[in-house]
Amino acid sequence: MDILILEDDLLVAELVDAVLTGAMFGVRVRHAANVAEARAAWTKQPAQLVICDWHLPDGTGLELVKLIRLTDQKTPIVMVSARSNRDRVMAAARHGINEFIAKPFDVATLQQRLLPLLIAVEAAETPTPGPESSPHPSLKALETWLDDALTETLRLPSNLDPEAILPLLAKSDELSAVELTRLWKTETTLSARFLNLANSASMRRSGKPVTRLDEAITTIGVDMALRNAVALSLDITASLHDKRLLEQGRLYLGIAEQVAGIARAMALSIGLDGLSCYTAGLLSRIGELAVLRTMQDFINQGGEIKDSDIVTLIARWGPHYGNHLKQQWKLPLPVRELIGAIHMAPTHTTQRPLLIMHLAALRVGSRLNNPEALRMLRQSGLDVEKWLPMAENEPLSPVKMSQNAP
Repeated sequence: MDILILEDDLLVAELVDAVLTGAMFGVRVRHAANVAEARAAWTKQPAQLVICDWHLPDGTGLELVKLIRLTDQKTPIVMVSARSNRDRVMAAARHGINEFIAKPFDVATLQQRLLPLLIAVEAAETPTPGPESSPHPSLKALETWLDDALTETLRLPSNLDPEAILPLLAKSDELSAVELTRLWKTETTLSARFLNLANSASMRRSGKPVTRLDEAITTIGVDMALRNAVALSLDITASLHDKRLLEQGRLYLGIAEQVAGIARAMALSIGLDGLSCYTAGLLSRIGELAVLRTMQDFINQGGEIKDSDIVTLIARWGPHYGNHLKQQWKLPLPVRELIGAIHMAPTHTTQRPLLIMHLAALRVGSRLNNPEALRMLRQSGLDVEKWLPMAENEPLSPVKMSQNAP
């Protein structure tokens, strides 16, 4: 399902995007920041659902609505506006608007208002199967499915609990970026999303990339951080329901959290920025997690995956998905370098943060006790006796770290 959003506020557009993609599988969203862009986007490729703001830098959303209604009376259109007076609502109704939603909107309410439209659009697009039709006639082979996903927006699995996040909205005025960072520091999906929003073109006012979770929350604001957290928690397609995929997801999350924690401790022990190292460690397995999410989507659509294929395909596609996500989220170069150093020994061995990230990965993989690792330990300024495993039976992870992961 193709959806066009006309909204000049990038954070609002991204929030609506999160609500839409979390409400139903197969949603593809295009953004336009002004009326001219939206008109061009519609003319080039009409959408199955349109959501537009009223007030834009170069006009009003009604201009796009009029263009659509000249030739199309069926496509659902949702108007969003900070002003919801009677005259504006009536004007929207006269031009064939299906829904009028006032800003600022409650995320859960927004999902409830949009979901019936999404269901109706999907029902209209889905042909009625004949008596001899296959239940999934267009389902692609898994490898093709994984390859095609790289041309779209990738997402990670998430187990955020709405019941843990919704109460925070009631006391948003009392919360700080520091408190939210403490609550969410282990949430890979939230960390990635906040970094993406904070480093977007409209948010990077200082010209300095954001590399830490607390900086990202400060940049986008506590209120917007909470609303995005709610949107991700309401993502009904985000969890790994297949037990095999869930087991792998827990494994990779566990590895990432171990690397993150050790890298932070190492950095702090020699006076470096521990939170940047922690954030990079937490994002070190995004490729594998995105592959698992895409596999779950495949299963949700009726596909079947052999047990023997899961680990093989994760290893094969993980690096490609990881690289795609780094570009999709526009992760700043310092974060990419820190993540990269986890999987491959850094060539710039004078940069101690990069050495630390690699050493943290080696320690999780129980591979610190070799001459090259010892050399890097000394070069980084770390206490060798402190960071070497105390005994041979002290492995922190049952899985050896892959050098070729994303």
